[in-house]
Amino acid sequence: MLRFLIHRPKWIVVAVGILVFWLTQNAWLTKSHYWQKADGALIDRRYLLRNEVLPDPNIKLIGLGTTSFQLDSLAPEEIAASPTLQKMQQPWPWDRSVYAAILEKLMGAGAKVVMFDFVFASETEGDDVFAKALEKYKDHVVIGAMLANEQGSDSATKKLTLPSERLLLPGTESVVGLVNIWTDSDDIVRRARYQTSVERERLEVSATAVKSDLDPGIIAFYQKQIREGKIPDSLKHITARVAEKYQGKTHTPSPEKKTFINFQTPPGSYRAWPVEDMFVDNLWKAKPFKGGLAVSNKIVIVGPMAEIFHDVHATPFGETPGPEIQAQMLAALLQGNWLTETSESANFWFALTAVLLALLICFGIPQALLKGLLLIGVTVAFIVACQLAFTNYNLIVSMMPPLFCLVVTGLFGVIFEYALEQIERRRYRNVLDRYVSKNVAKTILEDRRSFVEALKGRKQPVTVLFSDIRGFTTMTESSDADKLVAQLNEYFSDMVGSVLQHNGTLQKFIGDAIMAVWGDTHSKGVDVDARGAVTAALQMRAALAKLNADWKNSSDRLKLSIGIGINHGEVIVGNIGHPQRMEFTVLGDGVNLAARLESSTKQFHTDILVGEEAEKLTREHFIYRKVGAIAFKGKTKPVETFMLVSDVSVPPPAWLAMHHKAIDLYRAQKFSLAMELFATVQKELGQEDYLCEMYILRCAALSESAPPERWDGSFTLAEK
Repeated sequence: MLRFLIHRPKWIVVAVGILVFWLTQNAWLTKSHYWQKADGALIDRRYLLRNEVLPDPNIKLIGLGTTSFQLDSLAPEEIAASPTLQKMQQPWPWDRSVYAAILEKLMGAGAKVVMFDFVFASETEGDDVFAKALEKYKDHVVIGAMLANEQGSDSATKKLTLPSERLLLPGTESVVGLVNIWTDSDDIVRRARYQTSVERERLEVSATAVKSDLDPGIIAFYQKQIREGKIPDSLKHITARVAEKYQGKTHTPSPEKKTFINFQTPPGSYRAWPVEDMFVDNLWKAKPFKGGLAVSNKIVIVGPMAEIFHDVHATPFGETPGPEIQAQMLAALLQGNWLTETSESANFWFALTAVLLALLICFGIPQALLKGLLLIGVTVAFIVACQLAFTNYNLIVSMMPPLFCLVVTGLFGVIFEYALEQIERRRYRNVLDRYVSKNVAKTILEDRRSFVEALKGRKQPVTVLFSDIRGFTTMTESSDADKLVAQLNEYFSDMVGSVLQHNGTLQKFIGDAIMAVWGDTHSKGVDVDARGAVTAALQMRAALAKLNADWKNSSDRLKLSIGIGINHGEVIVGNIGHPQRMEFTVLGDGVNLAARLESSTKQFHTDILVGEEAEKLTREHFIYRKVGAIAFKGKTKPVETFMLVSDVSVPPPAWLAMHHKAIDLYRAQKFSLAMELFATVQKELGQEDYLCEMYILRCAALSESAPPERWDGSFTLAEK
């Protein structure tokens, strides 16, 4: 096999290039989540690198923000002077006469078109007033409808939600448009569709779903019907309705596929004016409204901006309120400024050219370094060309297939040939090593022992601390990555600071978990090591409480809770690993038990658990509450386990001695007396206590059925 590789390397590189090209033409790869996400990220980067364009001056945004519900920025006399503001103080949803008043105010100021980015689906007070206002200004106002999945059905079943029938008087059908905002597979808004139908949306979802209730042949038939115009695109987007009423007949992109939105500005460029300011005379006359001059002959979008609406979507520029996205879509429509994608045939030739270019670099350049530099140069040139096409010609070149072909084929060629060279050199070296001696001594940091000796390691007693964030996996699914990383950095800074302050060794981060050791690199005595670990745990508890208090008023910070396990025992200490990647670490049963203790904090509803050996070494300095003897998974002998209450500077709680006496009674099989004492302890605590409740339930069960003959009162944990 090696001989085959050595003698036919070019054929293997060519075969890999063909395979890579084939993959870029295969839906299995190009429709995958990670491919789509990477492709979308490349598009987003082009938006960010392009020069920003000023927002369309003909579009103004009025928002229903948090202040619109609280009205805390207005004086009581200002609210009392306006019936509309008084209605805004009522619970949501507002009386619809409020929207009628907004419409009348804007139309009176000369607004050309008013767009309400709401679906007024339910019936409520003031519908009749709003309906008459819609009828009066039907040529100058648009309200929303929405296509959504039917509740409790599969994703291919679409339902059209229209405004309440009470709002749509005869002849006002043209005031309704879809407010839908479509997202790509990575949940980022990049494309818009200005005209569609229920049939088109349902068939599009069915054709791409992994499981569909429609036969592919039927899907293809109906898609052909749509293309031929036999199933018309009867639903217009709300922005298309607005554009028609603003400038007459409007050319919209083909509904065959969604069109890239030409985002020109980041969030906040279309600044939302508070709707409540419209109904205070001095604020209406001042900036930004200027007595109505600011909206004269303009398009005014009235939309939800408060957090309670949850109308915020991810875009190439970040989190953007829905009304701002509608403004961006509308601006592109008014200006006829579309982003065009390269065709499938163009993408095919781009990918093929990239493969051929990568092969040419691999075979035509002899030096490996020069190959790598040339490969980087060609890749950078292609990226720059794509950015120029995007910036100057509004052309989106599909970058993933060519980049994938160029980089993967080129890197494989360079690395493969380099690896073959190294194999050949090693083969010759192995032959020479039979006759020529070689130096095998290695130096590991300050330890001057040989590499072989360091690998042997040594046994010594240490104290190990594990800590872990509770529910961290769930947090990562629902939190913003940048904010979560920032919070973790704050958390780790304080937690690791506690370890280092008390002479511990930070062994490693295991995801969100911390492993620290006392006594591995140096020791002042096992009791001092154990005391340092327990003191650090107490400080970590206090530090987390302070962090949570500081984060309480911050919307981008989550409340964290942790579990800590501490154990003292004999472990193996040494440099573990490969000669090219060593790690000074500890391993053994003492480490495993510390991890088990940390995990068990969840089961016993506490934050710190300490093993019996660590408790024996530190009982003069700390107050512990006995949990009981626990037989952890993988261990035959139960381990006495303790909750850490405080250090001895704080007097022990009055109920603690009673709790320990109750455990002694429990182990002496005096279950009735123990149960009464546990109940008294819980009463002294003045709150529900998991440990007391657990013992009470066990005492009750054991009172009814005698324990086994060799019962020792321990708990067996089946989970790690």
